[in-house]
Amino acid sequence: GGPSIPGSDAITGKHLLAMQPDVSFHVNGGPTAMPDEDFERVILESEIALQVCTAGNLRTTLMCANLVHKHDAFDRFIIATDTPTGSGIMPLGMLYTISHCASLTELPPEWFLCAATGSNARIYGLNSGFLEAGRDADIVVLDAPVGGTQKDVLAAIKHGDIAAVGAVITNGEPRFVGRSRNSPAPMHDIRVVQCTIPQDFSSARS
Repeated sequence: GGPSIPGSDAITGKHLLAMQPDVSFHVNGGPTAMPDEDFERVILESEIALQVCTAGNLRTTLMCANLVHKHDAFDRFIIATDTPTGSGIMPLGMLYTISHCASLTELPPEWFLCAATGSNARIYGLNSGFLEAGRDADIVVLDAPVGGTQKDVLAAIKHGDIAAVGAVITNGEPRFVGRSRNSPAPMHDIRVVQCTIPQDFSSARS
Protein backbone atom coordinates (compact mmCIF):
# COMPACT_ATOMS: atom_id res chain seq x y z
CA GLY A 1 0.00 0.00 0.00
CA GLY A 2 0.94 3.63 0.36
CA PRO A 3 3.77 4.85 2.59
CA SER A 4 2.88 4.33 6.25
CA ILE A 5 5.75 6.23 7.88
CA PRO A 6 8.06 9.04 6.71
CA GLY A 7 10.82 7.68 4.51
CA SER A 8 8.90 4.60 3.38
CA ASP A 9 7.59 4.03 -0.13
CA ALA A 10 4.50 2.44 -1.67
CA ILE A 11 4.22 -1.33 -2.19
CA THR A 12 2.03 -2.38 -5.12
CA GLY A 13 0.95 -5.59 -6.77
CA LYS A 14 3.94 -5.34 -9.12
CA HIS A 15 6.31 -5.47 -6.15
CA LEU A 16 4.48 -8.41 -4.56
CA LEU A 17 4.53 -10.44 -7.76
CA ALA A 18 8.24 -9.75 -8.17
CA MET A 19 9.07 -10.73 -4.56
CA GLN A 20 6.60 -13.64 -4.22
CA PRO A 21 6.43 -13.59 -0.39
CA ASP A 22 4.53 -16.32 1.46
CA VAL A 23 2.29 -13.66 3.02
CA SER A 24 1.49 -10.06 2.10
CA PHE A 25 1.11 -8.40 5.50
CA HIS A 26 -1.68 -5.83 6.01
CA VAL A 27 -2.47 -6.10 2.32
CA ASN A 28 -5.47 -3.82 2.90
CA GLY A 29 -3.12 -0.99 3.78
CA GLY A 30 -1.36 0.28 6.81
CA PRO A 31 -3.55 2.34 6.56
CA THR A 32 -3.37 3.21 2.82
CA ALA A 33 -4.12 0.33 0.44
CA MET A 34 -2.52 -0.47 -2.92
CA PRO A 35 -4.61 0.11 -6.09
CA ASP A 36 -7.77 -1.99 -6.36
CA GLU A 37 -6.76 -3.59 -9.65
CA ASP A 38 -3.61 -5.04 -8.08
CA PHE A 39 -5.57 -7.35 -5.77
CA GLU A 40 -7.03 -9.49 -8.53
CA ARG A 41 -3.59 -9.79 -10.15
CA VAL A 42 -2.02 -10.97 -6.89
CA ILE A 43 -4.82 -13.50 -6.34
CA LEU A 44 -4.69 -14.88 -9.89
CA GLU A 45 -0.94 -14.71 -10.56
CA SER A 46 0.46 -15.98 -7.26
CA GLU A 47 -0.16 -18.17 -4.22
CA ILE A 48 0.54 -15.32 -1.79
CA ALA A 49 -1.58 -15.36 1.37
CA LEU A 50 -3.42 -12.07 1.90
CA GLN A 51 -3.38 -10.80 5.48
CA VAL A 52 -5.90 -8.06 6.23
CA CYS A 53 -5.67 -6.06 9.43
CA THR A 54 -7.89 -3.99 11.67
CA ALA A 55 -5.66 -0.93 11.26
CA GLY A 56 -6.01 -0.96 7.47
CA ASN A 57 -8.61 0.17 4.92
CA LEU A 58 -11.98 -1.44 5.72
CA ARG A 59 -13.42 -0.96 2.22
CA THR A 60 -10.39 -2.74 0.78
CA THR A 61 -10.70 -5.53 3.36
CA LEU A 62 -14.24 -6.25 2.19
CA MET A 63 -13.22 -6.07 -1.46
CA CYS A 64 -10.37 -8.50 -0.82
CA ALA A 65 -12.69 -10.96 0.96
CA ASN A 66 -15.13 -10.89 -1.94
CA LEU A 67 -12.36 -11.30 -4.51
CA VAL A 68 -10.78 -14.35 -2.87
CA HIS A 69 -14.25 -15.88 -2.63
CA LYS A 70 -14.92 -15.10 -6.30
CA HIS A 71 -11.69 -16.84 -7.32
CA ASP A 72 -12.04 -19.80 -4.92
CA ALA A 73 -9.01 -18.69 -2.91
CA PHE A 74 -10.54 -17.92 0.49
CA ASP A 75 -8.03 -20.28 2.13
CA ARG A 76 -5.41 -17.57 1.45
CA PHE A 77 -7.37 -14.86 3.32
CA ILE A 78 -6.19 -14.35 6.92
CA ILE A 79 -7.04 -11.80 9.60
CA ALA A 80 -4.64 -9.88 11.87
CA THR A 81 -4.62 -6.49 13.65
CA ASP A 82 -1.25 -4.84 12.83
CA THR A 83 -1.26 -3.31 16.30
CA PRO A 84 0.21 -1.87 18.46
CA THR A 85 1.14 0.78 15.92
CA GLY A 86 0.44 4.45 15.35
CA SER A 87 -3.21 3.39 15.16
CA GLY A 88 -3.05 2.38 18.83
CA ILE A 89 -3.59 -0.87 20.72
CA MET A 90 -6.75 -2.84 19.86
CA PRO A 91 -7.42 -5.68 22.33
CA LEU A 92 -10.60 -6.59 20.43
CA GLY A 93 -9.14 -5.95 16.98
CA MET A 94 -9.59 -9.52 15.74
CA LEU A 95 -13.19 -9.65 16.95
CA TYR A 96 -13.98 -6.30 15.33
CA THR A 97 -12.53 -7.35 11.98
CA ILE A 98 -14.38 -10.67 12.05
CA SER A 99 -17.64 -8.84 12.78
CA HIS A 100 -17.05 -6.16 10.14
CA CYS A 101 -16.25 -8.71 7.44
CA ALA A 102 -19.17 -10.99 8.28
CA SER A 103 -21.79 -8.26 8.60
CA LEU A 104 -20.73 -6.22 5.55
CA THR A 105 -20.36 -9.08 3.05
CA GLU A 106 -22.65 -11.94 2.03
CA LEU A 107 -20.13 -14.54 3.26
CA PRO A 108 -20.78 -16.82 6.27
CA PRO A 109 -19.46 -15.59 9.64
CA GLU A 110 -17.73 -18.91 10.32
CA TRP A 111 -15.47 -18.31 7.32
CA PHE A 112 -14.02 -15.24 9.02
CA LEU A 113 -13.60 -17.09 12.32
CA CYS A 114 -11.58 -19.64 10.34
CA ALA A 115 -9.57 -16.85 8.67
CA ALA A 116 -8.60 -15.59 12.13
CA THR A 117 -7.74 -19.02 13.57
CA GLY A 118 -7.15 -22.16 11.51
CA SER A 119 -6.06 -20.40 8.32
CA ASN A 120 -3.49 -18.39 10.27
CA ALA A 121 -2.23 -21.58 11.91
CA ARG A 122 -1.97 -23.44 8.60
CA ILE A 123 -0.18 -20.63 6.76
CA TYR A 124 2.28 -19.92 9.60
CA GLY A 125 2.83 -23.60 10.49
CA LEU A 126 1.43 -23.35 14.02
CA ASN A 127 0.16 -26.26 16.10
CA SER A 128 -3.00 -24.37 17.03
CA GLY A 129 -6.10 -22.96 15.37
CA PHE A 130 -7.99 -26.28 15.10
CA LEU A 131 -10.03 -28.34 17.57
CA GLU A 132 -8.19 -31.61 16.93
CA ALA A 133 -6.38 -34.20 19.01
CA GLY A 134 -2.70 -33.32 19.31
CA ARG A 135 -3.20 -29.59 18.73
CA ASP A 136 -2.39 -26.94 21.34
CA ALA A 137 -5.43 -26.64 23.61
CA ASP A 138 -5.70 -22.85 23.35
CA ILE A 139 -9.39 -22.00 23.05
CA VAL A 140 -11.55 -18.88 23.28
CA VAL A 141 -15.22 -19.55 24.05
CA LEU A 142 -17.48 -17.02 22.31
CA ASP A 143 -21.17 -16.27 22.75
CA ALA A 144 -23.79 -13.79 21.63
CA PRO A 145 -23.62 -10.66 23.81
CA VAL A 146 -26.15 -9.79 26.49
CA GLY A 147 -28.48 -7.05 25.27
CA GLY A 148 -28.22 -8.04 21.62
CA THR A 149 -31.04 -9.28 19.41
CA GLN A 150 -29.33 -12.49 18.29
CA LYS A 151 -29.41 -15.78 20.21
CA ASP A 152 -26.12 -17.39 19.13
CA VAL A 153 -22.64 -16.16 18.36
CA LEU A 154 -22.68 -16.75 14.59
CA ALA A 155 -25.93 -14.82 14.21
CA ALA A 156 -24.57 -12.04 16.43
CA ILE A 157 -21.39 -11.72 14.37
CA LYS A 158 -23.39 -11.67 11.13
CA HIS A 159 -25.57 -8.97 12.69
CA GLY A 160 -22.47 -6.84 13.31
CA ASP A 161 -22.21 -7.35 17.07
CA ILE A 162 -18.89 -7.97 18.79
CA ALA A 163 -18.81 -11.51 20.16
CA ALA A 164 -18.81 -11.91 23.93
CA VAL A 165 -15.77 -13.73 25.32
CA GLY A 166 -17.08 -16.21 27.90
CA ALA A 167 -13.91 -18.13 28.69
CA VAL A 168 -10.27 -18.49 27.70
CA ILE A 169 -8.40 -21.79 27.90
CA THR A 170 -4.64 -22.11 27.35
CA ASN A 171 -2.69 -25.35 27.42
CA GLY A 172 -5.93 -27.11 28.30
CA GLU A 173 -6.50 -25.09 31.48
CA PRO A 174 -9.26 -22.49 32.04
CA ARG A 175 -7.69 -19.07 32.69
CA PHE A 176 -10.88 -17.13 33.16
CA VAL A 177 -14.54 -18.08 32.98
CA GLY A 178 -17.57 -15.82 33.07
CA ARG A 179 -16.96 -12.39 31.62
CA SER A 180 -14.06 -10.65 29.90
CA ARG A 181 -13.10 -7.16 31.07
CA ASN A 182 -13.04 -5.98 27.45
CA SER A 183 -15.94 -7.66 25.67
CA PRO A 184 -19.70 -7.65 26.36
CA ALA A 185 -21.08 -10.21 28.79
CA PRO A 186 -22.02 -13.60 27.27
CA MET A 187 -25.68 -14.50 26.95
CA HIS A 188 -25.26 -17.98 28.45
CA ASP A 189 -23.73 -19.20 31.71
CA ILE A 190 -20.50 -21.16 31.31
CA ARG A 191 -19.71 -23.92 33.79
CA VAL A 192 -16.37 -25.62 34.45
CA VAL A 193 -16.95 -29.35 34.87
CA GLN A 194 -13.36 -30.31 35.70
CA CYS A 195 -10.16 -28.34 36.26
CA THR A 196 -6.76 -29.42 37.60
CA ILE A 197 -5.48 -25.98 38.61
CA PRO A 198 -6.18 -24.51 42.08
CA GLN A 199 -8.76 -21.92 41.08
CA ASP A 200 -12.44 -21.65 41.99
CA PHE A 201 -14.73 -21.02 39.03
CA SER A 202 -17.93 -21.86 40.91
CA SER A 203 -19.09 -18.23 41.01
CA ALA A 204 -18.65 -17.64 37.27
CA ARG A 205 -21.74 -16.06 35.78
CA SER A 206 -22.49 -14.30 32.54
